[in-house]
Amino acid sequence: MQRIEMTARQYYMLGSPRTDLLLHLIQYNFTRALMENTTVLGFTSDQLHDDAISPFSIAGPWQYDVESSLPPSLQPTMIQRSIPHHPWLDLLPVPRMRDNLIRAGDFEEETQLCLDMKGSGNALSERTGIIVWSDPWDPAGWEVTESFARSWGWVIKDCLDLAHSTNRWRAVRNERPLFYMN
Repeated sequence: MQRIEMTARQYYMLGSPRTDLLLHLIQYNFTRALMENTTVLGFTSDQLHDDAISPFSIAGPWQYDVESSLPPSLQPTMIQRSIPHHPWLDLLPVPRMRDNLIRAGDFEEETQLCLDMKGSGNALSERTGIIVWSDPWDPAGWEVTESFARSWGWVIKDCLDLAHSTNRWRAVRNERPLFYMN
């Protein structure tokens, strides 16, 4: 990741933007966001192994003072507390998205979802993914691409904060809204 950042900085200093670097930067920012949210939640790498269960859904003593100090977007929902799930879902700062994924349980396309969240595609026009523009725990800094919304509509269903944020970031680029709300 440091190499990507260094290369992007070098091209920027030379005044030579490259769209292929933008694709890597989008992937880098998404990965960085998850890593930062891991730290904010106080999770360790041991708590994120393949067979891990979220500490939010494990019965037993839980430090509610720690929970109350979390950003509101990362505080666990009732669904997170009541249904065992992998802690990677806890890293997403969109509570409704977490609930949608937890309710779905294990599904065959989970690996593809992870790849699509991080971003895939060879050109900006065909990219899928989630773009993180600001603080990783702030849903106002997250945007979904059109192809991600088309492929994973059920994941972002009723995620109004994400819809507003996506539309706002698109408006900054003079693009049409992706979501129309009443």
